[in-house]
Parts: sequence; C-alpha cells; structure tokens
Amino acid sequence: MNRLLKRQIKRVLGSLDNVPQNMLPLLESISKSYDHYEDDRLLLERAMDISSDELHDANEQLREEAVKQRALLGKLKKSLENLQSLELGTNKSKVQKDDDLLEIVELIDTQAIRIKEVESELLLIQHLINQSIDALQIATEDGKMIFANEEAAKRIGYTVEQLQQLYVSDFENLFEEEGAWEKHLEEVKTLPNGMLVIGENVRSDGTIFPVEVSVKYIQLNNQGYLMAVSRDITERQKAEKKQQQLIKDLEAANKELKDFAYIVSHDLKAPLRSIGSLTDWLIQDYTEEIDDAGREYLSLLKKRVSRMHNLIEGILHYSRIGRVEDSIKSLNLNELVEEVIESLEVPPSFNITVENELPHIKNDATRIKQVFQNLISNAIKYNDKEEGLVKVSAKENGQFWHFCVTDNGPGIDSKYHKKIFKIFQKLDARDKVEGTGIGLTIVKKIIEHNEGKVWIESEAGSGTKFFFTLPKTQSIKNN
Repeated sequence: MNRLLKRQIKRVLGSLDNVPQNMLPLLESISKSYDHYEDDRLLLERAMDISSDELHDANEQLREEAVKQRALLGKLKKSLENLQSLELGTNKSKVQKDDDLLEIVELIDTQAIRIKEVESELLLIQHLINQSIDALQIATEDGKMIFANEEAAKRIGYTVEQLQQLYVSDFENLFEEEGAWEKHLEEVKTLPNGMLVIGENVRSDGTIFPVEVSVKYIQLNNQGYLMAVSRDITERQKAEKKQQQLIKDLEAANKELKDFAYIVSHDLKAPLRSIGSLTDWLIQDYTEEIDDAGREYLSLLKKRVSRMHNLIEGILHYSRIGRVEDSIKSLNLNELVEEVIESLEVPPSFNITVENELPHIKNDATRIKQVFQNLISNAIKYNDKEEGLVKVSAKENGQFWHFCVTDNGPGIDSKYHKKIFKIFQKLDARDKVEGTGIGLTIVKKIIEHNEGKVWIESEAGSGTKFFFTLPKTQSIKNN
C-alpha cells in the first residue's frame, strides 16, 4: 500500500488492523491512484525539465533569427531609400521604422511595379537605338567597349557581343599610334559640348571606310565614359569628290564661255561694224548710181546688220547674268523706272504711268533696269492701238515685292505664254517688228537669279500683264 495512504490510516485508525475488511478493496484502489499520481508527477517533472531546456534553446534560436530579420529589414530599408532617391531625386525615405514590415512590403510592391515600368521603357529605348542608322558606342576611359548598338556591330562585321570585347583602337585607325587614345581622351574632356572627328574604321575583313564621329565625355558614379555617334560617310565623300569635279568642270565651262564672249564681242562685232560702215558709204556716195530697189536692199542690209549687232549684245548680256559679280546697292525704283522711260523712244500717242509709289530695294541697278526696259519697250513695240497705254505698279506680298507691267496691246494667246520666255522665240515675223527674241529670256534669268518668279496673264485681243517678284531682303549669291 502507498506509504502516504498508510500514514493517514495510522493517524486516523491507529493501526492498519483496525481497518474494516469491507474497506480494504477501496483502500487498495485509492493506493493505486496515489501510485499513478506519483508516476504522473515524476513524468511531469521530467517533462518540465526537458521542455525548459528545449524552450531555452528555442528562445535562443528565435533571438538569433530576430537579429537576422532586423538586419535584413535594415538592408531592405536602405535599398528602398536608394530606389526612392533614384526615382524622386532625393535621399529622404518614406520608411521611418526598421520594424515597420507592412510599410516596407508596400514600398517593395510599389518599387517592383516601377521597376517593371522602367524595364519596359528601357526595352523601348533599346529598340529605338537598334533602329538608328548611326552607330552608337560607349567606351570606358581606357578605350574598352562596353556598349554598341546593332548598326555599330554590323557596320564593322562583328556581333554586338564580339564588339563589346574590343578596344576602340582595335577598329579605329586614328588610335593606332601609342598614346593617341590618351591624347584624344584628354582633349575631349576639355570640351563640354564634345567634338566632331573624321576617322577611318577597319572592318573585321580588313577593309577600311571613312566615318564622321561625334564624341562626348560624361561621368556617372565617378566613372568616366566616351559616348560616340558615328556615321559612314563613304557615299558623302564620293558625292563631295563628284561635286568638286563638277565645280572644276563648271569653272572650265565658265572660262570657255568668257573666252567665247570675248570672241563674239571682238571677232564678230568688228566685221559687222565694217559691213555697216560700207553700207553707209554706198548709200552716201552712190545715191545717184543706185536705183530705188538698190537703196531698199541697202536699207534692208543695214537693218540686218543692226539686228545682228543687237543679237550679239543680247547674248553677251544673257551670258553675264549669274556669272559676273553683281554690284549691289540701294535703289529707288521710282527714279530708276523714270530713267528707263526717258531712255526709250516713246511715241507721242503713248501714255506710260507709274500707278503707285515703288519701293526702295537693294540690287544691281543694271540688271533691274534691263528688266523694266525689256518689259516696257516690248509693250511699246508690239502695241497695235492708236493710243497706247502702259502701267507700272508694285505691292507687298509677304516676303516679296510684287510688280506688274500692264499694256493695252494685242494680247498673247495662252498657248504661247511659256514659249515667249525661251531664247530666240518671237511671235511676229522678224521683218514686221524688229527684235532679237532674247529680251524676255534675259528678264526671266535675272528674276530667277534673284530668287523671284516671272509670269504672264493675257488673252489674245485683251492686252497683257507681266508679273514678277523680287525678295524684300537681297540674297543674291554672287558667282
């Protein structure tokens, strides 16, 4: 029987013998319960001893894990601060507490979304860069390639990955000599807007082609880089060489034209003057010996000589336009047109008027006089009315002066509006109205040389209006 139960029975009954027999089974059951309780208590004590050790170990582990988590959260906070400073341009972070896990998670989600957006933007920029017709390259200060677009790689026969393993001196002839790259780097560093360089690139197969390169030095995170945008100028150089040859050919042609003008002026006009003089002598000295038919022939011959002389003069004037340097000065067109009218033989029945105040312009006086002289003299020469009328007017039209010379003559059919501006083209027989057929051609060339336009509005039988424009700002390129 359990010792504690025995002690209680002895204290109450004095001895175990005094216990009634019918109570013994109950006492045995109670004794067993005491024994089970003692066993459970011992087990519990043992379990509590074991749990305390394990709990201590667990607490130590949790404490270590908490330290690690706090360190991780601190790193997360710093990373988020860096991300925010990049995006917001400030070092101030929204994370106030290292252990504010919810706030950190929300910021991580926000930054993750922003990172995806930036990745998409960078992808678009990459596509744009690869679509460029120019080669885009970035190199470190020692000349090592770190970036190149597809055009840069394709142009010299490498893949992008291969090109990024090279140095600039591997494919650019400018830096073959020792120290050339370092000298170039120092020069670019001093130029905030960069510089333009003409060089030669070497392809992977050894062939060489010319390039024009825009180079600029930049610094990021205390690291220096050279950015270059280069363009293959092979075709441009071919075009420039062709242009230079054309200029030489043009200079040679101008010299030939100048020589031709000299020949025409001296070698052709001299015989004409002689023929004219001989004709005058025959008319003066042999008037009685020559009959009416002979005198008519001599008069016709003299007109032919005069026409040929005028034709030669017209050709010379035409050839000088744009070839001989113009003498640019301020012109009062009211005075200039008045001088032109006074120099012409105006029939008494003709009325020439200037409808409004003409502008002051800067131009070559001789050329502008030729324009008005040809237009007004043609209006007089071809007029079929008893009382002829010629009007000169001008008005502003944007950046140009808009001039008009109007007459009440026979008019010109619309099918001839382009023909009359071609050289040696006349609508009347040469013997009916004396002329060379070059006057309007000279007018057109002078106006177009001045970056203006000339045109006609007319119908047969309704008079003619000649229009032309001159820029308000004189911009002739002297040749």
